[in-house]
Amino acid sequence: MGYSSFTYILLLILLSSIAGCKTVIAVDPLTIAGREGFIVDGRTQKQEILERLGQAQKSYENGAILIYHVQMMRDGRLGLRQDKHSQCDAFVMVFGDDGVLTRHSYVKHGCNH
Repeated sequence: MGYSSFTYILLLILLSSIAGCKTVIAVDPLTIAGREGFIVDGRTQKQEILERLGQAQKSYENGAILIYHVQMMRDGRLGLRQDKHSQCDAFVMVFGDDGVLTRHSYVKHGCNH
């Protein structure tokens, strides 16, 4: 999963830039794994993510970083954002060269409209 520190710096810059002027609040990845049980670092395949969620709204590093625009549903689960005028959070996933999820983050107010 040999990602360089450059990739992680790029990820931090991306998270900052997609947030715009709003405060970014990162949510513990274990919270997401608990809500979206199929998303597990070190286990979930990129192909499974694409099959379940479709194409990401943004992609970087030749598809190694996928960003989905999501919103927290009333039942506490994540859903893909349906209304472009609703609050938008970002779900960021980073994949290794083998296509396995290495890390993921849920960022409140993490995407711009």
